[in-house]
Amino acid sequence: MKNSYALLILIFFLAACSDSIDPLEPSIEEIPSFFGITPSTIPIDANALFFKDVSYGAQERNKLDLLIPSNDPIEGMVVLFHGGSFQFGAKEELYNEEFNYILTDLLNNKIGIANANYSFITEPHSEGVFTSLEDGSKVIDFIRKNNSTLNFPNNKLVLAGISAGAGIAQWNGFREKTNAEVEGIVALYAQSTYDLYKWGDVFEEFNLDSIREVNNEIQTLFTQFYGGDYTVEKASALDYISEIDVDDPALYVYNPVYSSEVISNETLDLDVLFHSFKHADLLRAKASEVGLEFSGAYQEFPQAFIKRILID
Repeated sequence: MKNSYALLILIFFLAACSDSIDPLEPSIEEIPSFFGITPSTIPIDANALFFKDVSYGAQERNKLDLLIPSNDPIEGMVVLFHGGSFQFGAKEELYNEEFNYILTDLLNNKIGIANANYSFITEPHSEGVFTSLEDGSKVIDFIRKNNSTLNFPNNKLVLAGISAGAGIAQWNGFREKTNAEVEGIVALYAQSTYDLYKWGDVFEEFNLDSIREVNNEIQTLFTQFYGGDYTVEKASALDYISEIDVDDPALYVYNPVYSSEVISNETLDLDVLFHSFKHADLLRAKASEVGLEFSGAYQEFPQAFIKRILID
């Protein structure tokens, strides 16, 4: 999956956006620090300010990095959430050498990046995936409240994520409580819902209860995911596909795992379970049903989607 993730991020980060902005707004370059964080050496080859580990909340992993184009007002902001099954992963993975020129291209096109960590379901304070998702809400709120300082227009937000990060982007992007000013959602290697029992409708051979009974690891993760017992109320709150309506931000979804065989040689294939095209098909079908604009790799690259949504 690592190489596939790299390919998707390569495609995604070629995005560029533009819009007009008040030239009298102060440049962030004139600010010696941002929430007590002074600019440090940027980990990629780009002409940009780098504010590392800015706190957006009280928990240890409530940190984000801001990469801000130098000498230009920001014309849009991508709020990015990494993958990792809500158990691992980090924002620093995007600063590896293979991504250097991609991020540089984004910054050269006046696109700011808010690259965020979030709490894992395995942490002592976690109330399951709700904590991870709500950390995403905190990031969005933090960026929104500081858009004047960051010097970008109010309505120029795109939520983007990979796998678990795609879930954070969708859960927040489809909820009226958190999607104000969000113009688009980019969901790569996405899941269609976090009501896990509904995955039995996605994959005929997948029976969650049977797997929980014979696999202690799955049972432990199931309990951690829901922050305790599964309830109808929790499942309903996590069924973000049911939240999709015509007034939501436009959706771009891309799941290049072209298999629906979730059980292979009597082994559960987690890549298929989490990232199969069948999840993307369900999301597109729901968007089509309610009249929401949606797109994907068969229509356009992610960068074309972002440019069209934000500047056309």
